[in-house]
Amino acid sequence: MFIGGFYSLDIETMLKTQQTVENADECKEKYGFRLMCDVENNYNQRIYTNNGRTASVYAFNHCREKMKGKKVLLPDYLCLSVISALKAAEAEYDFYHINKDLTINIDSMEKAITQDTGMIYFIHYFSVPQSKAVTDKIKALAKTHSLLIMEDITQALFSRDKERMGFGDYIVGSTRKWYPMTDGGIVAVRNGLDGKSLPLMQPYDESVYKELLISSLRAYYDTHSDAMKQLYLDREAEANAGRYKDLTPREMTDESKYIFFGTDTAGLMARRCENYSYLYDRLKSLPEITIASSEQAGNGEYVPFGFTLLAKDRKDRDRMYGYLVDNGIIPEIQWKLPVEYYAPGKAAMELSERNLMIQCDQRYCIRDMAYVCEKVEEYCRTKKRLRPEAESRFSRSRC
Repeated sequence: MFIGGFYSLDIETMLKTQQTVENADECKEKYGFRLMCDVENNYNQRIYTNNGRTASVYAFNHCREKMKGKKVLLPDYLCLSVISALKAAEAEYDFYHINKDLTINIDSMEKAITQDTGMIYFIHYFSVPQSKAVTDKIKALAKTHSLLIMEDITQALFSRDKERMGFGDYIVGSTRKWYPMTDGGIVAVRNGLDGKSLPLMQPYDESVYKELLISSLRAYYDTHSDAMKQLYLDREAEANAGRYKDLTPREMTDESKYIFFGTDTAGLMARRCENYSYLYDRLKSLPEITIASSEQAGNGEYVPFGFTLLAKDRKDRDRMYGYLVDNGIIPEIQWKLPVEYYAPGKAAMELSERNLMIQCDQRYCIRDMAYVCEKVEEYCRTKKRLRPEAESRFSRSRC
């Protein structure tokens, strides 16, 4: 069995939920989705799309008239998908820097704001929201300069903090990264915000079918330990790359709606927190690594997206990646920065080159997390004896 990588489609939940409703839209009405950061019910307009990229495209298009051609201010530590969404929406952008601790460099943000700036886009990294000092400053800057705010909660979908989250004009995120389904994204628009309502195109684009193939392959690989890991990883990479071919905002597929709205969310959150806490407690004292994600990420208020650690440097990170993959663990790199579009700051580049995120989601139990810890500890003991070719054979970045 692999630990990490794409989900297998949850057929059981899909069929069970389908039997309780007439259709997928009724499923949404019956079960709903609790947006954890919306503590005061300020986001009644929610649009469910096929992925996080197209959710962002939808939001950028929705505020096109308000933006009047002005630029979006982005953090320099981000996934290529954000830039791809802006290009699809024909929007311009500039950048500000983040700090090593994943907080926003406010001085950099203030200096980056000009008369051509129309929006601040920021990310809650690795499940923990930006600090209150940072979010208060974002609100103040937006008010002073009449800027829109867009919050990316992809890595903090189930986290909640009334003072530090849920205040943007738009909230966007990828839901498929949290659930065993082929597609899914969300846009939440603040109540009272005028914008252009846009129709969603029909679902079932090419990427959905590739995800279904990956789901089938995943089920096979989980029961055949001798299967070639590289074949699976190549197909996974192809499926991920396919999402960049079509950034048309589409509806979430019916199958994904049944899974998304029908999943036991409380169980999902509890299992993630339990797994994260085990990893954190066991690995926090390892001198060879630094834990990038906060201890708070497993406290119940902040539900972990994954367990993110920092290796000594890029070479060490790539060697660890190869070692873990050889042992059936597929980490992710968050992210290989799209440097062809901009020049990231020192902190962003260091985070990009050193990080590995290990999945600790609801698919896994404490026994699986114990195996992960054993292999990380084993790598740290033996890395000096590893061959150089083990460094980057499998290295992947996934958005």
